[in-house]
Amino acid sequence: MEKDCVFCKIIRSEIPSKKYYEDNNFLAIFDINPISNGHVVLMSKTHYTNVGDMNESEWQSFMNIARMLAEKIVTEIGADGYNILVNQGEAGQSLVNHRPHCHIIPRFLEDGIKIDPRG
Repeated sequence: MEKDCVFCKIIRSEIPSKKYYEDNNFLAIFDINPISNGHVVLMSKTHYTNVGDMNESEWQSFMNIARMLAEKIVTEIGADGYNILVNQGEAGQSLVNHRPHCHIIPRFLEDGIKIDPRG
């Protein structure tokens, strides 16, 4: 873990958060600036600066948990679908230098949310 990383501080409970899921390797918290109802951020408890630094097994676990949480949230709140968004690199994620993490964003028909892959 990194001393000054915001997510590492959340993992160490130095910054308060509302937890949605936790196991030995991953933590999911409700986003403090949610795009939609039920928006959570899933993060590795290991600090990496690049998602490519994760081994294949860790990456598979990360994505399996993201999918499981997304399906659970959709069922709980009655959403119509979801986005799983992984940001990588300075152009993709400049605010938090802790990767991997992903946003699980519940979606509703006609919610007006625009996620443009072109930026």
